[in-house]
Amino acid sequence: MTRPLLVASLILLTGCSVPIVAPDARQATAARFSASVPQMQTALEIDWWSKIGDAQLTELLALAQAGSPTLRTAAAQVMAARARAGQDAAGLWPDVTGQASVKDADSETTAQTRTRTAVLDASWELDLFGRASKTAKAERLRAKAEEHAYAGAYVSLSAEVADTYAQYRACRMIEQVYRDAVASQGQTIEGTQRLVVAGLRAEADLALARANQASARISLDSQVADCRVLAQTLAVLTGQPQDAIDTILAKGGGMPAAKGFRVAEVPADMLRQRPDIAEAELSFAASLLDLGVAKAELYPSLTLGGSVTLSEPNGWSFGPALSLPILDGGQRRAAVRGANADAITAAEAYRSAVLSAVAEAEAALTRLNAARKNLASAGTLVAEYDTYFAAVDADWQAGRVSLLDREEARRQVQSGRISQISQQLALIRQWIALYKAMGGGWQRPASDETTKG
Repeated sequence: MTRPLLVASLILLTGCSVPIVAPDARQATAARFSASVPQMQTALEIDWWSKIGDAQLTELLALAQAGSPTLRTAAAQVMAARARAGQDAAGLWPDVTGQASVKDADSETTAQTRTRTAVLDASWELDLFGRASKTAKAERLRAKAEEHAYAGAYVSLSAEVADTYAQYRACRMIEQVYRDAVASQGQTIEGTQRLVVAGLRAEADLALARANQASARISLDSQVADCRVLAQTLAVLTGQPQDAIDTILAKGGGMPAAKGFRVAEVPADMLRQRPDIAEAELSFAASLLDLGVAKAELYPSLTLGGSVTLSEPNGWSFGPALSLPILDGGQRRAAVRGANADAITAAEAYRSAVLSAVAEAEAALTRLNAARKNLASAGTLVAEYDTYFAAVDADWQAGRVSLLDREEARRQVQSGRISQISQQLALIRQWIALYKAMGGGWQRPASDETTKG
């Protein structure tokens, strides 16, 4: 390198600095969860669903894993990220291309000739300031982040399928309560009709009984429609035809069991088990590398290149080429500031993910504790309402109370049974929510690669 060129390069290097705002992804969390945590014997595992023992749920989850559009999209994104990482890693190596040609020529004045040419061209940009290596490593981190995103998509999908399935089973149980009510009110109509004929009841009682049955049919039809919508949702989640889902749902019945698992009391332990937190961390690390790449673009680049013409013994060339960023209208400096902003955004996204994860876990724990208490209260509620209705029904048959009083007591029993089913559903749904909040039993691979900028 000549002296004037060296001096110019040094002058350029001194003007390459751009003020940087250091990204800060640190986020403090509480030492302990504020809500009490379940103290179970078994730990949370990725196959927690198998411990529930519901064959239909297990089948639906297997179908979702194989056919869910959401999960397939996440898998494709992993493939794309790995491909990009491979492309950028190739930039660390020399680029060699070859050309070969054969040309025949003939004319009236000359004999036919054939010319063969073979040329090899090679170029290699030396990674003087780490631009290529940082680019490659950033893409490796993004590929790993996409793998964690896939794991998170699996956890979320599993939780959504299980939650929808539990809602479907609860919906069908409530549907049966309404069916029993319609049947019971049909018997009431028959009994009231006999009493009216015998002159022991007024016509108004019969009209009231028929109105009550019509109201119950409305509730039943609405409940049937709600259950159908849930079944249709399961078909979408699993990516399966509706008739296949209906066949599965026709088997079994009742609410899935609520199998508990042990939960760490420390939020920091929970955060290490969440794939979305690992994804956000890797994305932040990649953004720091992007900032390093943008800064490296401010400096000169040196490329070694050459070519060899194989058909000519002396046909070769070789030499270095230095690229100097002299004037670009501030484009490279603006790129550094943009990369700096992206890194700050990634840092805040990580902090937001941490806060959301802790809040999600706290909410699931709080609601789980409430659901446990409420389920016990719901059992007492149903038992007492059954006793009350039996007494009112006996009084109605003896003529001591009106049909309106009996119908009010029956509604209370029905409401109590629906409340009990709802609390059973709330309990299993909160276990599912806690499964998702705790990372679904996912464990971060020891091979995860992170870096500082």
